[in-house]
Amino acid sequence: MASVCKQSNGRKSIQFVGHDEKRKTLRLGKVPMKTAEGVKMRVEHLLSHRITKHALDRSTAQWLSEVEPALLKRLVNVGLIDQRESTRLEDYCEAYYTMRESDTKPNTQKKYRNALNYLYEFFTRDKLLKDITPGDCDEWRFWLTRKGLAENTVRKHCAVAKVFFYNAVRKKLLEENPFQDLKATSIPNKSREYFITAEETEKLLLACPDAEWRLIVALARYGGLRIPSEPYALRWEDINWVDERFYVSSPKTERYEGKEGRMVPLFPQLRPYLEDCRELAEDDAELVIVKHRRGSCNLRTCMQKIVKRAGLNQWPRLFQNMRSSRETELLSEGFQLQTVVAWLGNSPTVALKSYLQVREDDYKKATQKATQYPAVTAEIDG
Repeated sequence: MASVCKQSNGRKSIQFVGHDEKRKTLRLGKVPMKTAEGVKMRVEHLLSHRITKHALDRSTAQWLSEVEPALLKRLVNVGLIDQRESTRLEDYCEAYYTMRESDTKPNTQKKYRNALNYLYEFFTRDKLLKDITPGDCDEWRFWLTRKGLAENTVRKHCAVAKVFFYNAVRKKLLEENPFQDLKATSIPNKSREYFITAEETEKLLLACPDAEWRLIVALARYGGLRIPSEPYALRWEDINWVDERFYVSSPKTERYEGKEGRMVPLFPQLRPYLEDCRELAEDDAELVIVKHRRGSCNLRTCMQKIVKRAGLNQWPRLFQNMRSSRETELLSEGFQLQTVVAWLGNSPTVALKSYLQVREDDYKKATQKATQYPAVTAEIDG
């Protein structure tokens, strides 16, 4: 069915007639005759597999999983195996990563890269996609946990793997997604919640080094904006002083239809800090935040210094808890849930799961309300 051909320069090739009845040549290069004969035997097994549609014998399947990537590509080119039989983990993942660079944010790309590094470390870069089983994926998840990663971090990496391999299924490289059963939805960590009170907010504002920093704090705590992306996108033309509202562009959700931005009230607590920055800005200024645009890491470092200067203890999720505090506060003031989530740009589900907090004042208020009602005693007929 196949034969070894030796050329004058020492190179060898395998010639055979494919299942499409066309003569084909598999070039091997300069290899020993014993190696060429071994490849010839595998070619005959692959031809038999293609023609009869019977299951591939175990030894040839093992050989395919260990063969060099260059030879795998040649086997695909001559029609001995499908692309799905030869796709390496790194080749596929890097191709998909490159394709998504144009429609993902830098932070998302960083998240993808971190997950890919863990995939490569555990499975190796040469692992064939078809050889990754659901059981392997379970072991990968346990391995991430043993490395000391937090549960939500593990879930984020699992979510990335599911996205990448879902596309592999769509491209017919896999029949099913081996990661599909892994838990990937983040779970709220109540121990990291912290409500920043109005008194603490005033201390923060007094500790800020300049008007622009006071505005950043006010936008986070009183406007509920995502830091740093939404203040960085804010322009003076977005502020409607007459109708007392402003438009917030949302880079995080702009890829979703109808989620490009939202209108937010010009809350009384927020307005003075916007007015201060407007007075200090150049007449032709376009962006609201100008001085402090050096990136989220520097903002976080500076914010930590402000918290320390204000005499407060550092709290977890430095900016997100300020946004969470505002959402909780607005609901406690009597605004409807659908109104509050429209102003803050999240969904009721996300708000209830990850943002709304139970405050100490809520317990006190509940107790005070209970004492306003007289005790009711039941009269028993005797």
